[in-house]
Amino acid sequence: MSANFWDIVIDELEYQGKTRKWLASEVQIDVSTIAMGAKRGSMPQVDLALKIATALEVSVEYLVTGKNPPPKSNAKSEDLHKYHKYARTIDNLDSLPEHERIPIINMIDEMNSFEK
Repeated sequence: MSANFWDIVIDELEYQGKTRKWLASEVQIDVSTIAMGAKRGSMPQVDLALKIATALEVSVEYLVTGKNPPPKSNAKSEDLHKYHKYARTIDNLDSLPEHERIPIINMIDEMNSFEK
C-alpha cells in the first residue's frame, strides 16, 4: 500500500522533529484534521496542501507522490538529500556565536582532511 498525502506529512514531521500540533498551528487547522486525513487517506484542498508544503519547506509534489522532483540546478540529487538531512544542524551551527561556531567548523575541516 502506498503512502497517502497525510502519511507523508506525518513522516516529514517526524523527520524534521516537528509535531502535528506545530503544523496545525502553522497552517491554521485543527490538529485532528491531520489524523483524520491519514485515517481516511484523503487529499486536502489545494490551498491547504500548498500551506502545508510551505510550512514544511517541501514541494506539494513530494507530499502527493512521496518523490522529490528532479533538482533544478546542476547539484547532484545525493547532495540535495544530504543537505535536507542536515539542514537543521547547519541552521543551528549558523545560529551559534562566532566564538563557539569557529572551533566546531575547524573540527569538521580537520575531520574532512583525514578523508582525503
